[in-house]
Amino acid sequence: MKKNRILLLWSMLLGVLFIGLASKSSPLYPMNDWVDVNCFFTVGRGILDGLVPYRDLYEQKGPVLYFIYAIIALFSRDSFFGVYLLEAVTFGLFLYFSGKLAQLYLGASRAVYFLIAVLAAAVVTSWSFTHGGSVEQNMLFILVYGMYSVLRALREERALTFREAFCNGIFAGIILWVKYTTLGFYLGLALFVLIWYLTDTQLRSKLLLTIGQFLLGVVAVSAVVFAYFAIHGAVGDLLTVYFYNNIVLYPGKIEGSRLESIWNCLQGAIKYNTNYGWLIWSGSLFLLLKRDWQWKAGLMVLLCFIGLTIGTYWGGKPWDYYGLVFAAFCIFGLIVWTEFLHSTKLFELWHKYIPKHIVSVVLAMTLLMSVLLTGTLDNNQNLYLTRYSKDDTVHYRFAKTIQTVDDATLLNYGFLDGGFYFASGAAPACRYFCYFNINPPEMWEEQNACIQDGEADFIVTRYYKLEQYGLDTSHYRLVDEASHPYDKSYTYTYYLYQRIS
Repeated sequence: MKKNRILLLWSMLLGVLFIGLASKSSPLYPMNDWVDVNCFFTVGRGILDGLVPYRDLYEQKGPVLYFIYAIIALFSRDSFFGVYLLEAVTFGLFLYFSGKLAQLYLGASRAVYFLIAVLAAAVVTSWSFTHGGSVEQNMLFILVYGMYSVLRALREERALTFREAFCNGIFAGIILWVKYTTLGFYLGLALFVLIWYLTDTQLRSKLLLTIGQFLLGVVAVSAVVFAYFAIHGAVGDLLTVYFYNNIVLYPGKIEGSRLESIWNCLQGAIKYNTNYGWLIWSGSLFLLLKRDWQWKAGLMVLLCFIGLTIGTYWGGKPWDYYGLVFAAFCIFGLIVWTEFLHSTKLFELWHKYIPKHIVSVVLAMTLLMSVLLTGTLDNNQNLYLTRYSKDDTVHYRFAKTIQTVDDATLLNYGFLDGGFYFASGAAPACRYFCYFNINPPEMWEEQNACIQDGEADFIVTRYYKLEQYGLDTSHYRLVDEASHPYDKSYTYTYYLYQRIS
C-alpha cells in the first residue's frame, strides 16, 4: 500500500538522520571506540580470515551476530560505515513497526509521523543509548514486530498467518543465536498465544499449526548455525562458550533475592532513562484509558514486559545499555498522549483551520530539526567524539606504528577490545584477543604466555603499564603512550609496546 511505503520511507529517513547524529558508527565520527562493538567487529573480520568463533577467537555473544559483522566486513572492513547502515536500517524498522502499531489504534492519523519522530529522539538521547551499535538497539524492531503482529491478529479476530508466525520464529531464532537472554520477551509472547488460542474455541484447532510454523522459523536459523560449526568441527566450542560459560561463569553475586535484584535493575533502567521512562509508565495507562482495549492485548504486553525484564536482568548485571530494550514499549505511552490530545478542542482546531499536506511536511521537519538541535545535542553521550579527527585519536596514532610491521599481530591486554585491531588492521596474536566480562581460567594463562614468549608483535594496555602486571616483559619495550576520552565521563591512558627484534 502507498501509505505503508510512505511510512517506511519516513521511518528510514528518521533512522538515517538520528543514527547519523547520535551513533559513533556514523560517518560524522572518526570511529566507534565502544569496546563491545569492536569485539563483534574483530570476530567478524576473523571469520573472513578463516578463523572460527569460540574455537579460534573467544567471545561471549551469539554466532549470528558475528556472521552479520562478517558480512559487514566484506564491504566495510576498514570503516564503521557498514555498522552505521545496519543501525540505521534496524532503527528505521523499529520506528516503522512502532508506527504500524500506533495505526492500529489511531487509524491513518498524520499524528503517527510525529509520534515516531518523537520516539526516535527519545531513544537516541536516552542514557541507555551508549556509543551506538548495541545488540539491544538493533533488536528493538524485532520486539515491536512481535507485539504488532499479535495485536493486529487480535483486533482482526483471527489466528496468526503463516508469515506472521514464521517471521516471529525467524526473529526468535536470531535472538536465540545473538543474545538469548532477550528470549524472555518471546517466552512471554508464546505464553500469551497459548492462553489466547486455548480460550478461543475457534482457534484451538489451529494451535499446533501456529506452533509448528513458529518453530520452523527457529529451526531454519538454528540449522544454519549448527551447519557452520559442524563443518568446522566446533560445535563443542559453540555450546561450551555461548551457553555454559554465559550461564555458569557470567552471573554475578546478588545481594538479596533474585527477584529483588531484577526489580532494582528495572527501577534503575526506568529512572536513568528519563527520556522514555515516562512513556513506559504512562503507557500502562493504555490498559485503563483505551475504551476498546481488550484484556487479551493488555495481558500480552504485560507478559512480554515481564519476560523481557526477567531475561535481561536475571544475571544481576545492570549495564546501562541493557535498559534500551524497554524502548520497545514506548509507543504505548505516545498513543495514550495522542488519544488525550484527540479529545481536546486543540485537535479539532488543527483539522479545521490548518491545510493537510504541505503544512504537515513543514511541521514534521520543524519538529525533527528542533529535536535534533535541542534534545539530541544536549543529552546524547557520544557527540564529544565528533570534535576529533582520525589522526587525533589514540587508535590511529598507535596504528601508524603498528603498520610499520608487515602482517603485524597484536594483543589487547587487560581490557576489552579498544578498537586497536580495527584501526591498525593487525591480527589477534591469541585466541583470547582481549579481556572479557566472562574470563575462563585459562584466559590469563594463555595471554601471559603470549607476552612472556614474545609471540605478539605489539601489545596495548590501558590503565596500567605492562610492567605493573608482574610479567616478564624483556621481549618488549614501550614505544608510545597517549590519553584519550572514552565517553563524557572517562579519559584513559593507553600504552603501546613493541617486540624487541
